[in-house]
Amino acid sequence: MARYIRFSRSAYYGVVAAIPLLVAYELLLAAGAGAAPVAVRNAADAWLRMVLAGFGLRPSQVTLGMILVLILCVPLLRRAHTPLHWRYLLLMLLEAAAYSLVLGLLIQGILHLLLAPLLRDAGVDATTALQMLLPSGVAAGGPLAQGGWSMESGRMQALALSLGAGLFEEFVFRVLLLGMLMAVLRLVFAGWLCAALSIVTAAFLFALAHHVGPLGEPLTAQAFLFRWVAGLLFTLLYYARGFGVTAYAHALYDIRILLF
Repeated sequence: MARYIRFSRSAYYGVVAAIPLLVAYELLLAAGAGAAPVAVRNAADAWLRMVLAGFGLRPSQVTLGMILVLILCVPLLRRAHTPLHWRYLLLMLLEAAAYSLVLGLLIQGILHLLLAPLLRDAGVDATTALQMLLPSGVAAGGPLAQGGWSMESGRMQALALSLGAGLFEEFVFRVLLLGMLMAVLRLVFAGWLCAALSIVTAAFLFALAHHVGPLGEPLTAQAFLFRWVAGLLFTLLYYARGFGVTAYAHALYDIRILLF
C-alpha cells in the first residue's frame, strides 16, 4: 500500500492517467459537435489554447501537440525503479470515485454549517435553505466553459466538459497556480504557513474564475462560497494525493452533478 500511495501521487503516474482523460475529452467534444450550434470547450482549455495560438499554432495542432507532450513526458518523468502497474491506475480510478462521493458530502456539510443558520435567521425554512446551499445543476467546474454551453447542448458535451474540468482546471489551478504560489510564498513564509496560504489563495482564485469575464456566472455569495469550498477540498486533495487522483475525482464529481 505504501508503494501505491507513493507511485500514484507521482507526476509520472499523473501524466499517464491524464492521457486517456485528454483523449476521451477530445473524442467526446468531436462526437457532440454536430448537435451544438457552436464549439464548446472547458475555459481553462481555451485559455491554454489562446496562449499557444500566440505562437502560431492552429487548434488541430494544439490538440495533437497536447497529446504528444503528455506521451513524451511519460519516459521523462519516470524515475529509476518506478514501474508502471496497471492495477495501480485502476486503484487510482476507484480511489477518485470514492473521493468524488465524499467531497460532495463534505461540500454540502460545510455549506450547511456556514450558511444554514444565516438563512434560518432570515426566515428561510430548512428544506428551502438546503436547496439554496447547492445551486441546481452547478458543478465545481461545470459552468467554467467557453462557447455558450447549456444542458440543452447535450449530455455528451456535458460529459466532455466534466472530463475537461478534471483535466484542465486541475492542471491550471493546482499544478500551475498552486505551484507558483508556493514557490513565491516560500520566499516569505515557511512550512505549513506557506502551504496553507497557497491552498487558500489558489482555491479563492479558482472560485473567482467562474464569475469573471463575459461568460462568467453571476456573482452571488452562495455560488462563490460553494466553489471556494470545493476549490479548497480539491486543492487539499491535490496536495495530499497528486494530480492523477485529483483530476479523476474532479471529473467524476462533475459528471455526477451534471448528469445525475
